[in-house]
Amino acid sequence: MAANGKMSTGNEMVVLKTSEGDGPQYVKDSPRDHPIVIIGAGDYGRSFAGRLVKTGIRVVIGSRDPERRRPNVPEDVVVTSHSDAISRGKIVVLAVPRDAYSDMAELRSDLTGKIVVDVSNKERLDTEKSNAEYLSEDILDKSLVVKGFNVVSAWSLESGLAGGSKEVPICSDDKEARGEVIQLAKDMGFFPMDYGCLRAARDVEAIPLRLLPGWRFATKLMFGLLAFMSIYVLFQGPLYKYVKSGVTKDIQHFPGKGFNRVLAMLALTLLALVYFPGIIAAFRQLAYGTKYQRFPIWLDTWLKSRKQLGLLALLVASLHAIFSACLMSPEYYYHMYEKGPVIEGRQFYGMMFWRGELLIFTGGLALALMSVLGVTSTPSVQNAMNWREFVFVQSKLGFACLFVGTAHCIVYGSTGFNKMYLYVWYTPPPALLVMLLPCLLILLKLFLLSPCLNSRLMQIRRGWESKPKATPV
Repeated sequence: MAANGKMSTGNEMVVLKTSEGDGPQYVKDSPRDHPIVIIGAGDYGRSFAGRLVKTGIRVVIGSRDPERRRPNVPEDVVVTSHSDAISRGKIVVLAVPRDAYSDMAELRSDLTGKIVVDVSNKERLDTEKSNAEYLSEDILDKSLVVKGFNVVSAWSLESGLAGGSKEVPICSDDKEARGEVIQLAKDMGFFPMDYGCLRAARDVEAIPLRLLPGWRFATKLMFGLLAFMSIYVLFQGPLYKYVKSGVTKDIQHFPGKGFNRVLAMLALTLLALVYFPGIIAAFRQLAYGTKYQRFPIWLDTWLKSRKQLGLLALLVASLHAIFSACLMSPEYYYHMYEKGPVIEGRQFYGMMFWRGELLIFTGGLALALMSVLGVTSTPSVQNAMNWREFVFVQSKLGFACLFVGTAHCIVYGSTGFNKMYLYVWYTPPPALLVMLLPCLLILLKLFLLSPCLNSRLMQIRRGWESKPKATPV
């Protein structure tokens, strides 16, 4: 008992104060009046404590062996027993694995009424209930369990949140407890996301276990196209010459010149696939006369993977540019150079034709525009742009990049489109085949830009519908 009122313990939510003439008043206790308690002095617990100390928050670590753990924890952090640490705070961060949850049953009475933050992760994806649900229902049923901070690594905490996402999903069945932890995350420099009730912990705990979930569609598509195009180029050129005349020279040069051709085809195709779903979506909106019609799952997945497809296209185009710089010589691209004299049976070449210089110009310009698209798709640059600027770069410059890339392919293959000996085994040359999709895409885009269709599409995207909604009876 203090001189002017009653002191609160760790479990109490109010402090009694008196003032002259006003009588006693009850004031709600703030969680910042108490230190944050961390149960567990392992790597994650020490890193979490260090981050809290850097943000000016008092920390108490509870350990089975305080004397042995004390030299390893950050300065200004109190290390004591589990029970003593829990009694000092309101928010308890449980930095222990699920295997150690059974030991928490001994502290059930101490943790009654406390906000317990579970930061654990599962070892594999499954459909069973989450660690947080198990903790709340079977171990600490008298505590307010909150799931949070499990997506943050110990390395990120120690390095000042560098090298990782600052978004932290938080969920709990208790709204006030969830709000307290959300505020704690803000104080630590994170961007908390309210995931609602504790059942959402199943999705939250699955986040660190998924390997690049947003890249699966784009990666599978890229490797599928890479395999198809490699087989097609090998089949249409080197393999045909070997079967017909026993020539193995082109097969020997396939890892260089042949694969470089595959990279060029793949980069242009991936870039076209970035903008093709938008064209399909536009025609669907025109057909249905509304933007509120849900897209099919395949189209929705395709639309959500456009950023990944664009970045993969940039990667492949960069590899193509490096290969081309290494291979650019008359021996590999003789049709781009002027023929010189023949000396001792060897053909010499002079400077490039205009076609060769135009090939380099269009390729370099396409790569530069694609680099701009890649840079502006990164979150740091994207957040510095307004919506109109972002749409201009990704749409207008994107189609300009596609047009220049298609022109680059046309310049390269223009010398062989009319040569019938290149149409072997009833198949067109690779340069002609790869131009079909981007040329079709450009024609459809020009069709959509016609005044009658463009004005109707803009109306639909502003919310206009061709058919009025049915009035419920």
